[in-house]
Amino acid sequence: MAERITWGARTFSGRDRFGEWVTTGGMEDWWGSPDTKGEVVDRPDADGELDLPTYNQARLLTLSGSLHTDSHEQMHEAQAFFASPMFGRFTVAGHGPTLWADGKRNSGAKFLPVTDKFAQWQVRLKFVDPKKYGEARSYTASVGSDAVGVHHRGNYNAAPKLTITGTMPDGYVLTIMGQVFTVTQPLWFASPHSIDYGDGRLRIGGAIVHGGLGWGFTPLVPPGITTTLSIEPITTGTATAQLALLDTYI
Repeated sequence: MAERITWGARTFSGRDRFGEWVTTGGMEDWWGSPDTKGEVVDRPDADGELDLPTYNQARLLTLSGSLHTDSHEQMHEAQAFFASPMFGRFTVAGHGPTLWADGKRNSGAKFLPVTDKFAQWQVRLKFVDPKKYGEARSYTASVGSDAVGVHHRGNYNAAPKLTITGTMPDGYVLTIMGQVFTVTQPLWFASPHSIDYGDGRLRIGGAIVHGGLGWGFTPLVPPGITTTLSIEPITTGTATAQLALLDTYI
Protein backbone atom coordinates (compact mmCIF):
# COMPACT_ATOMS: atom_id res chain seq x y z
CA MET A 1 0.00 0.00 0.00
CA ALA A 2 1.41 3.40 -1.00
CA GLU A 3 2.02 5.95 1.73
CA ARG A 4 -0.86 8.35 2.31
CA ILE A 5 -0.85 11.03 5.00
CA THR A 6 -3.83 13.33 5.43
CA TRP A 7 -5.06 15.94 7.90
CA GLY A 8 -8.79 16.51 7.56
CA ALA A 9 -9.35 17.24 3.87
CA ARG A 10 -5.68 18.15 3.32
CA THR A 11 -3.17 15.76 1.79
CA PHE A 12 0.39 15.71 3.15
CA SER A 13 1.60 12.63 1.29
CA GLY A 14 -0.10 11.20 -1.80
CA ARG A 15 -1.95 12.56 -4.80
CA ASP A 16 -5.05 14.74 -4.80
CA ARG A 17 -6.67 17.31 -7.13
CA PHE A 18 -3.75 19.71 -6.66
CA GLY A 19 -0.96 17.29 -7.54
CA GLU A 20 1.57 15.08 -5.76
CA TRP A 21 2.32 15.87 -2.11
CA VAL A 22 5.39 14.46 -0.35
CA THR A 23 6.17 14.61 3.38
CA THR A 24 9.92 14.86 3.84
CA GLY A 25 10.38 15.70 7.53
CA GLY A 26 8.85 15.55 11.00
CA MET A 27 7.28 12.08 11.04
CA GLU A 28 9.78 10.81 13.62
CA ASP A 29 7.66 12.47 16.32
CA TRP A 30 4.63 10.52 15.07
CA TRP A 31 6.37 7.16 15.22
CA GLY A 32 8.06 7.87 18.55
CA SER A 33 6.66 8.58 22.00
CA PRO A 34 5.83 12.12 23.18
CA ASP A 35 7.83 13.79 25.92
CA THR A 36 6.92 12.98 29.50
CA LYS A 37 5.72 15.25 32.28
CA GLY A 38 5.34 14.96 36.02
CA GLU A 39 6.22 16.54 39.34
CA VAL A 40 9.85 16.29 40.44
CA VAL A 41 10.51 16.22 44.19
CA ASP A 42 13.93 15.58 45.70
CA ARG A 43 14.17 13.05 48.49
CA PRO A 44 14.91 15.03 51.67
CA ASP A 45 18.18 14.05 53.34
CA ALA A 46 18.70 11.22 50.84
CA ASP A 47 19.97 10.51 47.36
CA GLY A 48 17.76 10.91 44.30
CA GLU A 49 14.11 11.86 43.95
CA LEU A 50 10.73 10.59 45.06
CA ASP A 51 9.24 8.04 42.66
CA LEU A 52 6.19 10.01 41.46
CA PRO A 53 3.87 9.27 38.51
CA THR A 54 4.87 10.41 35.03
CA TYR A 55 2.54 11.03 32.10
CA ASN A 56 2.74 11.82 28.39
CA GLN A 57 2.69 15.41 27.19
CA ALA A 58 0.67 16.52 24.18
CA ARG A 59 2.18 15.24 20.93
CA LEU A 60 3.78 17.90 18.71
CA LEU A 61 4.61 17.42 15.03
CA THR A 62 6.47 19.86 12.80
CA LEU A 63 5.86 18.47 9.32
CA SER A 64 7.50 19.67 6.14
CA GLY A 65 7.33 18.60 2.54
CA SER A 66 6.76 19.56 -1.07
CA LEU A 67 4.03 19.72 -3.71
CA HIS A 68 4.39 19.08 -7.45
CA THR A 69 1.41 20.49 -9.40
CA ASP A 70 0.40 20.19 -13.06
CA SER A 71 -0.15 23.93 -13.54
CA HIS A 72 0.59 27.32 -12.01
CA GLU A 73 -3.14 27.82 -11.34
CA GLN A 74 -3.22 24.63 -9.27
CA MET A 75 -0.27 25.95 -7.27
CA HIS A 76 -2.14 29.07 -6.16
CA GLU A 77 -5.33 27.12 -5.45
CA ALA A 78 -3.36 24.66 -3.31
CA GLN A 79 -1.71 27.53 -1.44
CA ALA A 80 -5.06 29.02 -0.41
CA PHE A 81 -6.53 25.64 0.50
CA PHE A 82 -3.48 24.55 2.52
CA ALA A 83 -3.43 27.60 4.79
CA SER A 84 -7.05 27.46 5.98
CA PRO A 85 -7.62 24.54 8.41
CA MET A 86 -7.41 24.79 12.19
CA PHE A 87 -8.44 21.27 13.24
CA GLY A 88 -8.74 17.84 11.65
CA ARG A 89 -8.11 14.11 11.87
CA PHE A 90 -4.51 13.20 11.05
CA THR A 91 -4.29 9.80 9.35
CA VAL A 92 -1.25 7.79 8.29
CA ALA A 93 -1.65 4.80 5.97
CA GLY A 94 0.83 2.62 4.12
CA HIS A 95 3.16 1.82 7.03
CA GLY A 96 1.59 -1.15 8.78
CA PRO A 97 -1.82 -0.51 10.39
CA THR A 98 -3.61 2.72 9.50
CA LEU A 99 -3.37 5.06 12.51
CA TRP A 100 -5.11 8.35 13.32
CA ALA A 101 -5.31 11.10 15.92
CA ASP A 102 -7.17 14.41 16.13
CA GLY A 103 -4.87 17.43 15.90
CA LYS A 104 -5.02 21.19 15.55
CA ARG A 105 -2.71 23.70 13.92
CA ASN A 106 -0.22 25.01 16.45
CA SER A 107 1.40 27.78 14.38
CA GLY A 108 1.06 29.50 11.05
CA ALA A 109 1.07 27.23 8.00
CA LYS A 110 3.88 28.00 5.56
CA PHE A 111 3.57 27.45 1.79
CA LEU A 112 6.44 28.69 -0.40
CA PRO A 113 6.20 28.42 -4.21
CA VAL A 114 9.69 27.69 -5.57
CA THR A 115 8.76 27.45 -9.26
CA ASP A 116 5.49 27.68 -11.19
CA LYS A 117 4.71 24.04 -10.38
CA PHE A 118 6.74 23.23 -7.28
CA ALA A 119 6.32 24.41 -3.68
CA GLN A 120 7.61 23.63 -0.23
CA TRP A 121 5.39 23.64 2.86
CA GLN A 122 5.53 23.36 6.65
CA VAL A 123 2.87 23.04 9.34
CA ARG A 124 3.03 22.42 13.09
CA LEU A 125 0.34 20.24 14.66
CA LYS A 126 -0.58 19.65 18.29
CA PHE A 127 -2.43 16.60 19.56
CA VAL A 128 -3.78 17.30 23.05
CA ASP A 129 -4.55 13.58 23.28
CA PRO A 130 -1.13 12.11 22.41
CA LYS A 131 -2.45 8.63 21.73
CA LYS A 132 -2.81 7.16 18.23
CA TYR A 133 -5.73 4.94 17.28
CA GLY A 134 -6.18 2.12 14.81
CA GLU A 135 -8.72 -0.62 14.11
CA ALA A 136 -11.99 -0.66 16.07
CA ARG A 137 -12.91 -4.00 17.64
CA SER A 138 -16.41 -4.92 18.77
CA TYR A 139 -17.63 -7.39 21.40
CA THR A 140 -21.13 -8.15 22.69
CA ALA A 141 -22.21 -9.52 26.06
CA SER A 142 -25.69 -10.29 27.32
CA VAL A 143 -27.17 -11.62 30.54
CA GLY A 144 -25.77 -15.13 30.99
CA SER A 145 -23.53 -14.87 27.91
CA ASP A 146 -20.20 -13.16 28.48
CA ALA A 147 -18.02 -11.68 25.75
CA VAL A 148 -14.70 -13.55 25.89
CA GLY A 149 -11.38 -12.84 24.23
CA VAL A 150 -11.70 -9.07 24.56
CA HIS A 151 -8.40 -7.55 23.38
CA HIS A 152 -6.76 -4.96 21.16
CA ARG A 153 -3.52 -4.95 19.14
CA GLY A 154 -2.07 -1.60 20.14
CA ASN A 155 0.84 -0.89 22.50
CA TYR A 156 -0.93 1.25 25.13
CA ASN A 157 -3.90 1.01 27.49
CA ALA A 158 -7.24 1.26 25.65
CA ALA A 159 -10.43 2.79 27.08
CA PRO A 160 -13.60 0.67 26.67
CA LYS A 161 -16.69 2.40 25.28
CA LEU A 162 -19.98 0.62 25.86
CA THR A 163 -23.55 0.90 24.60
CA ILE A 164 -26.16 -0.82 26.77
CA THR A 165 -29.52 -1.68 25.21
CA GLY A 166 -32.44 -3.40 26.91
CA THR A 167 -34.62 -3.04 30.01
CA MET A 168 -33.26 -3.20 33.56
CA PRO A 169 -35.46 -0.99 35.78
CA ASP A 170 -33.11 -1.09 38.78
CA GLY A 171 -29.86 -0.80 36.88
CA TYR A 172 -27.06 -3.28 36.19
CA VAL A 173 -23.46 -4.26 36.88
CA LEU A 174 -20.75 -4.43 34.22
CA THR A 175 -17.58 -6.42 34.77
CA ILE A 176 -14.40 -6.11 32.71
CA MET A 177 -10.80 -6.82 33.73
CA GLY A 178 -12.38 -8.48 36.79
CA GLN A 179 -13.60 -5.10 38.07
CA VAL A 180 -17.22 -4.03 38.43
CA PHE A 181 -18.96 -0.83 37.32
CA THR A 182 -22.41 -0.29 38.82
CA VAL A 183 -25.16 1.70 37.09
CA THR A 184 -28.25 2.52 39.19
CA GLN A 185 -29.92 4.63 36.49
CA PRO A 186 -32.94 2.69 35.12
CA LEU A 187 -32.35 1.27 31.66
CA TRP A 188 -35.26 1.35 29.19
CA PHE A 189 -35.19 -0.17 25.72
CA ALA A 190 -36.00 3.13 23.97
CA SER A 191 -33.16 4.98 25.76
CA PRO A 192 -29.83 3.10 25.48
CA HIS A 193 -26.99 3.97 27.84
CA SER A 194 -23.51 4.99 26.67
CA ILE A 195 -20.54 4.64 29.01
CA ASP A 196 -17.02 5.81 28.21
CA TYR A 197 -14.40 4.37 30.57
CA GLY A 198 -12.08 7.15 29.40
CA ASP A 199 -14.02 9.68 31.49
CA GLY A 200 -16.29 7.43 33.59
CA ARG A 201 -19.45 9.20 32.39
CA LEU A 202 -22.91 7.78 31.76
CA ARG A 203 -24.76 9.36 28.82
CA ILE A 204 -28.29 8.97 27.49
CA GLY A 205 -29.03 10.45 24.09
CA GLY A 206 -25.63 12.17 24.18
CA ALA A 207 -26.42 14.03 27.42
CA ILE A 208 -24.38 13.38 30.58
CA VAL A 209 -26.44 11.85 33.39
CA HIS A 210 -25.49 13.34 36.77
CA GLY A 211 -25.86 10.62 39.35
CA GLY A 212 -27.13 7.24 38.28
CA LEU A 213 -23.82 5.52 39.07
CA GLY A 214 -22.96 3.35 42.01
CA TRP A 215 -19.73 1.84 43.25
CA GLY A 216 -17.18 0.63 40.74
CA PHE A 217 -14.07 1.07 38.64
CA THR A 218 -13.20 2.03 35.05
CA PRO A 219 -10.20 -0.12 34.15
CA LEU A 220 -8.38 0.30 30.87
CA VAL A 221 -7.47 -2.72 28.75
CA PRO A 222 -3.67 -3.16 28.51
CA PRO A 223 -2.03 -4.39 25.31
CA GLY A 224 -1.19 -8.05 24.96
CA ILE A 225 -3.87 -9.46 27.26
CA THR A 226 -7.39 -10.83 26.84
CA THR A 227 -10.27 -10.23 29.22
CA THR A 228 -13.99 -10.90 29.58
CA LEU A 229 -17.00 -8.56 29.59
CA SER A 230 -20.22 -9.42 31.44
CA ILE A 231 -23.47 -7.67 32.33
CA GLU A 232 -25.95 -8.62 35.07
CA PRO A 233 -29.11 -6.85 36.34
CA ILE A 234 -29.15 -5.53 39.89
CA THR A 235 -32.62 -7.09 40.28
CA THR A 236 -34.38 -8.10 37.06
CA GLY A 237 -34.28 -7.44 33.34
CA THR A 238 -32.31 -8.29 30.24
CA ALA A 239 -29.90 -6.28 28.10
CA THR A 240 -26.91 -6.45 25.80
CA ALA A 241 -23.62 -4.59 26.27
CA GLN A 242 -21.85 -3.65 23.04
CA LEU A 243 -18.16 -2.91 23.65
CA ALA A 244 -16.08 -0.85 21.22
CA LEU A 245 -12.32 -1.04 21.74
CA LEU A 246 -9.81 0.81 19.56
CA ASP A 247 -6.29 -0.43 18.95
CA THR A 248 -4.47 2.21 21.01
CA TYR A 249 -0.84 3.31 20.57
CA ILE A 250 1.51 5.85 22.11
